[in-house]
Amino acid sequence: MTEKTTRRSNVTVASGDVQDVKQIPRDRDIAAELTEQFSNEPGFDREEEQKLRWKIDMRLIPILFMNITLPAMDKVTPSTGALYGLREDLNLKGDQYAWIGSAFYFGYLFWCFPSSQILQRLPVAKSISGTMVAWGLVLIGAGFSKSFVPMVITRILLGALEAPVAPGNFLIMTMWYTRKEQPVRTGLFYTGLATLITGSLGWAVGFIHSDLAWRSFFWITGVITLIYAVIVGIFLPDNPVKAKFISQREKYVAVERMRADQLGIENKTFIRSQIWELVKDPKTWLMFFFHVWVSIPNGGLTNFAPLIINGLGYSPQRSTLLMMPTGAIQTLSSYLCNFGVYFCIRRFPNLQLRGAFVIGGLVVGMIATVLLYTLPTDAYARRLLALYWSYFYLGPYIVSLGMNSANTAGHTKKVTMNAVVFAGYCISNIIAPQFFKASQAPLYPLGIGVMLTSYVLSISTISLYMLYCWKENRRRNRADSGVDQRVHTDTDFNDMTDQENVHFRYVW
Repeated sequence: MTEKTTRRSNVTVASGDVQDVKQIPRDRDIAAELTEQFSNEPGFDREEEQKLRWKIDMRLIPILFMNITLPAMDKVTPSTGALYGLREDLNLKGDQYAWIGSAFYFGYLFWCFPSSQILQRLPVAKSISGTMVAWGLVLIGAGFSKSFVPMVITRILLGALEAPVAPGNFLIMTMWYTRKEQPVRTGLFYTGLATLITGSLGWAVGFIHSDLAWRSFFWITGVITLIYAVIVGIFLPDNPVKAKFISQREKYVAVERMRADQLGIENKTFIRSQIWELVKDPKTWLMFFFHVWVSIPNGGLTNFAPLIINGLGYSPQRSTLLMMPTGAIQTLSSYLCNFGVYFCIRRFPNLQLRGAFVIGGLVVGMIATVLLYTLPTDAYARRLLALYWSYFYLGPYIVSLGMNSANTAGHTKKVTMNAVVFAGYCISNIIAPQFFKASQAPLYPLGIGVMLTSYVLSISTISLYMLYCWKENRRRNRADSGVDQRVHTDTDFNDMTDQENVHFRYVW
């Protein structure tokens, strides 16, 4: 939509009171025209909304689930390959294997901000589909690598190609689901079940001739990605307004029910002032550093957990199978944390409990890491169990991503904030493998110690984030006389940021 609109609105900043009314011209949200067209139509009841939500779930959740699962499979291809001779075939020396793990995130970090602009300016679903086609081809090419340098190059490319996928998923989720609905949907599509697939595939390729085992793993996962990219291109809608699987009336209901959250749907116009606001927003930096700390266990365990298990005396094939319970623990963590948030919101709508679930989940992961660090080296079964439970970090990580999406309004600010968060994720995944020194295999005490430190820092940072949101909501409650209204004509679908919009409330 290219229609320009000038509006008058109360503009707020996080550290002060409501400012004087001023004019802010900008393109409106993509949903604004649709809601105006249906302004004289009868409203929708709970039954109609539930039927539509079920229809949306059946279309979106399976696709969003695979959008997360396939990249997770891709991330562990080197660690599975290392069990079948990848390090020997590529003639890796010293810590070169750790750099292969880090290389992926250099590409991701380099491209996460450009990809945020791609997601804003181009159709989201089509961008993800095109990215997956290229990503599948590069993954197949990685299986032909003969030395360290080609493998590093392919991992950098793969990181860059994955950069739009997870942020795109969360962008789509905020277009279709209210803030109360988001936690349970996030838990459904963001799981650790990829490990069950890669564990089975990893075990199966063990029967292939040793010279081709690890290469076959790359080729198989690459072909799966190519096939799935076509499915995404056909069946994943770019936004509710352009979706073909629902009627015009259903499109109206889909966007109208999002009104109260004040998040909007989508705006393809880049608004520079929203970037400047993002830089000044304390929430930006608290969430950024939280994701630097919380993703350090992921960076270390993704690349070295199979080698830790192999170092306990298990064969390569058995090691791939013993990795499968890590996916079960990650999925359990995701379900407990995200479903817990959802049910608590329904049961105690006036309580803010997202941060409590983040901290609780991190405590579980921290205890497991302490055990992994302190248990005797010959306590194989107990060390294996401790390793499994150290994967509990996934649930808190996913809840925090949902908090970030729910607390960021203004489309330019939203897509850029996603890039900031995933930049933190990349930095920690670049750093973490470097603490797992080859000379310390298979116990890696330095790496485990850094994981423990990261849990402490994560809990401290998310606590500060929660405190900031609590104080800001209290200030807005005092300043906003229309807090209990459902419709706010001055702000609804006008692509205002969370700081500009006095009616916006943060979740924590």
